[in-house]
Amino acid sequence: MTPLRRALDALYLIGGIAGGIALAAIGAIIATQVIGRQFGATVLGADDLTAFSVAASATLPLAYAFRHGAHIRVDLIIGRLSGAPRFVMETIALGIAAALCAFFAYSMLDLAFDSFEFEDVAQGSVAWKLWVPQGMVGAGVAIFAICLIDDLVVHLTGGVPSYRRAAEMSALERAAEEV
Repeated sequence: MTPLRRALDALYLIGGIAGGIALAAIGAIIATQVIGRQFGATVLGADDLTAFSVAASATLPLAYAFRHGAHIRVDLIIGRLSGAPRFVMETIALGIAAALCAFFAYSMLDLAFDSFEFEDVAQGSVAWKLWVPQGMVGAGVAIFAICLIDDLVVHLTGGVPSYRRAAEMSALERAAEEV
C-alpha cells in the first residue's frame, strides 16, 4: 500500500470517526436535556448544538461510508451496462459527483470563512460561533469530494473503484452465507 493510499484511507477514517463522535454528541445532548428536565434544569443552546451535530454527523462520514459501500446506490442504468459504455457512464457519474461536491465544499468553506471574519453567531439562546459547524460541514463534503476524485482516478487508471469493490465483497459474503 502506498503512502498516499494510507494517507487517504486515514483521512476517510478520521471523517468517519468525527461523524461518529457527532452522532454520539446528539445522544449525549438529548440525554442531558431529558435528565435536566427531571430536575427542572434547562440546557441553554442545546437545540443549536444538536442541529450542528446533526449537520456534522451527516457530512463528515460521507467518504468513509462511500469507501465501504454503505451508501444506497441505484444502478438502474450503469448496472445494465458493461465494457466501454459502463466505463464512460461511471466516469461521467464520478466526475459530476466530484464536481458538485467540490463546489459545495468550496461554498461551505467560503461561508465558514465569512462567518469567522464577520464573527457571525447563532440566533439561539447562546451565541455559538457559526463558523465551527459550517466548517465541519465544509470539511466533510471536501473529504467526500477528495474520495470521489480518488475513485475517479482509480477508475480512469483501470482499477476497481471502492464502491464497486465493496459491492463485490458484499455479494461474495452473501453467496458464502447461502452455502
